[in-house]
Amino acid sequence: MPALRPLAVALALTVASAAAAATPAPAEPASTELEAATDRIFAQWNHPDTPGCGMAVFRDGAVAFHKGYGQANLELGVPISADTVFDIGSTSKQFTAAAVLLLERDGKLSLDDDVRKYVPELPDYGQTITLRHLLQHTSGLRDYLVLQLLSGIAYDDYSTDRQTLDLLSRQKSLNFAPGSDYVYSNTGYFLAAEVVERVSGKPLAQFARERIFEPLGMRNTRYRDDHTLPVRGRASAYSKAETTPGQPPRSGIERYRIDVSNWDQVGDGSVLTTLADLQRWDENFYRPVVGDAALLARLQQPGKLANGEPIDYALGLMIGEQRGLKTVQHGGAWGGYRAQLLRYPQRHLSVATLCNMATADPETLAQRTAELWLGLPPEPGAQAAQRATVAMPAAAMQRWAGSYRNPKTGSVRRIAWNEGELELHAFGDSFAMRPVGKDEFEVDGGPIQALGFRDPGRGRPRVLIQSAGGERVEFEALPELKPDAAALAAYAGDYRCEELGRDYRLSAIDGALHLHDARIAPERLDPLERDTFTQDGVTFRFKRDAADAIDSVSLDVGRVRDLRCQRR
Repeated sequence: MPALRPLAVALALTVASAAAAATPAPAEPASTELEAATDRIFAQWNHPDTPGCGMAVFRDGAVAFHKGYGQANLELGVPISADTVFDIGSTSKQFTAAAVLLLERDGKLSLDDDVRKYVPELPDYGQTITLRHLLQHTSGLRDYLVLQLLSGIAYDDYSTDRQTLDLLSRQKSLNFAPGSDYVYSNTGYFLAAEVVERVSGKPLAQFARERIFEPLGMRNTRYRDDHTLPVRGRASAYSKAETTPGQPPRSGIERYRIDVSNWDQVGDGSVLTTLADLQRWDENFYRPVVGDAALLARLQQPGKLANGEPIDYALGLMIGEQRGLKTVQHGGAWGGYRAQLLRYPQRHLSVATLCNMATADPETLAQRTAELWLGLPPEPGAQAAQRATVAMPAAAMQRWAGSYRNPKTGSVRRIAWNEGELELHAFGDSFAMRPVGKDEFEVDGGPIQALGFRDPGRGRPRVLIQSAGGERVEFEALPELKPDAAALAAYAGDYRCEELGRDYRLSAIDGALHLHDARIAPERLDPLERDTFTQDGVTFRFKRDAADAIDSVSLDVGRVRDLRCQRR
């Protein structure tokens, strides 16, 4: 989960001197042209009434450039500065992986150990799940973040390690056989934190402070395992405020809402840090103070599936290539925080981008900044600039409303007509679609950059073409399904989800199936196919017995597959 932003002065490290006592290396002055070009990349966030981003370029052991854009706290009017602290979400995973490797180097464990050796509360699935499986997302374990949300625990509820372990202990099946597939799952890193504590006798927060953060002089870095703890200089995090139909649009800081979680789990995320401290960690990969060259090489060694197929994920880091240059990176997202730490080891250059707004895209911001400072031309096919909005008749846009499915992965994108515009519904959120050409739309403020549509005709399904991260993926339109009242009544009822410890209640209201939650109004489920509905990213697949009556429903959310709930 699946990052944030402060701008900080980076400090160089040397092997000869203790990291905690290292003095700042002088930053190379950036040229006026480079600075201005970098400002243009972050222009969207450079305002006194918006959240924003901090960014820094690390080069040859020093900070080459750093700057803050926007506000760390909208209520107090505090701008992002070099000392601002951010939650970096899943960018934290590399620290957890490093802690496990340090324990292995101490002779306390092996990456090939069965996780149940240390966490016997986990069910025995009849197949060994190793610590390596956990760290490379090949365990098959369902993602605990999704499980908690499905069980009714909201992000602003209080949630503890014990709740999470209890939830994991109730799971009856895996997403896939361990080692046979790669599906990102935060459960692996949550369990890795448990292993560190049980093996070392110290909570991960303490172990990492003593073995990683303090030796590197990362004085403003910690795992946040207590959401009530005050942290000096921490940025608040935000997401966009929901609009109310018929009401004027919000203005000023009221366009945003505070988006900070009360969950206390660590391992998969929850590291609080600054850009200065990230530079110390980044430089450790060139001149090790924590670990040694062999340990750091293992941290960056991509994994393999059981059949020998390589994957891009190493241990808390993703390994790739851009224009012939190796990249080592990991992004993060938690609440309204967004982060990216991107390294080009062959050029000894890294870019850190930390943001406090949920719609920020630190990955793209970091890549564009890196291209600029590396002197690379823009990626072929990448959008050069935002295209102008064009006028398009309502009927021409409405024809594209509907549900579309990726035939390879089964993931669904829903396009809805709302208040005179098309909306993309994906990842549990909605995003406005801005027309920029004939059947072409840009999606501002989300992980998907653009959408296009094509109608092949001759009875073939319409096609949605999604552009995200430089990749184009085609989704086929699903036939429109409108179950009648009798069909909807067959699905209505109570379903007991033993693995979640909760009941789901479904009822037919005004010609549609709805899901009930005591805290909010009933939410509509949209039909996809016979016996299949979708709502907020969850696919509900109803099962029938021998008499063709509905007896259960299976929940599918990508990182959680085929979770069964029995009709009561």
